[in-house]
Amino acid sequence: MDVGKYELLLKAVEFQNLTKAASALGYTQSGASHVISSIENELGVSLLRRDHRGTALTTEGEMMLPAIREMVACGEKIRAISQSILGLQIGVLRVAAFSSISLLWVPRMIAQFHRKYPNVQVEIVSGTGSYEEMEAYLLTARVDCSFVRLPGTGAMQCTPLLHDPLLAVLPPMHPLANAPEPIRFSQLTAEPFLMPTEGKNYDIRTLFKTFSFEPQVAFTMHDDLSLLAMAENGLGWTILPGLLLNHYTHKAAVKRLETNPYRLIGVATRASQTPSPLVTAFVELALQMAQEFTSKNSISIEQPV
Repeated sequence: MDVGKYELLLKAVEFQNLTKAASALGYTQSGASHVISSIENELGVSLLRRDHRGTALTTEGEMMLPAIREMVACGEKIRAISQSILGLQIGVLRVAAFSSISLLWVPRMIAQFHRKYPNVQVEIVSGTGSYEEMEAYLLTARVDCSFVRLPGTGAMQCTPLLHDPLLAVLPPMHPLANAPEPIRFSQLTAEPFLMPTEGKNYDIRTLFKTFSFEPQVAFTMHDDLSLLAMAENGLGWTILPGLLLNHYTHKAAVKRLETNPYRLIGVATRASQTPSPLVTAFVELALQMAQEFTSKNSISIEQPV
């Protein structure tokens, strides 16, 4: 099978538009249509449905998508290994990362990685940024490695990186803004709370359950930075990860919570496959940066909290 043809198929699924996929990969419109037709003739099933709304997978295409992604990933891995043997170090590395990692670490990590491997293309996939989505991207071979919240599933090979503190973010004029730390949940019982959407609030709900705390949810937002902006404007308090707030200039009051809760962050690969040399290099870089960060900020990664 010509793996390159299937890369066009995946790009069409990603863009939901065959014309855009063709342009991105250097095909003409007619050439791209011919490639898709040749794949469908080769497999004997229709994979894409094209109409005025764009391009979408057929039912048969949905069934075959995970296997196609695995095949393309294997093709890229083979090319990366052969190129590594030849000393060229080129290829494509796809990484899934949620927002706090994307904002703080990913830009610096890519900069360092690019200096060492200038011919490697790094693609960052974030989606909605939920923990479940990060794992799904990895396990369906959409990406080569993923930042995840630990513990992960048994299908992943995980490398612990660091404990990321969960911090209370209060409006700047809140009565507790200048109160001694840590802040107790009993002090916040009647305060309006800004809740992240489902898929991004697992740590918070677990924390509330631990303290038998019933938040007075005033607003629900998807984006962490939107939650921070709402807290800055006095619409309520929220809980955000320390990585998001580290080196970030903000107006809100950031306070430690009782018991100093954390989430444990790691980087994961698929347990069923041996990582490519590029993936291994990226994981090693992530671990190195985590160790540097924890030593500067006195954060342990030895035991989960």
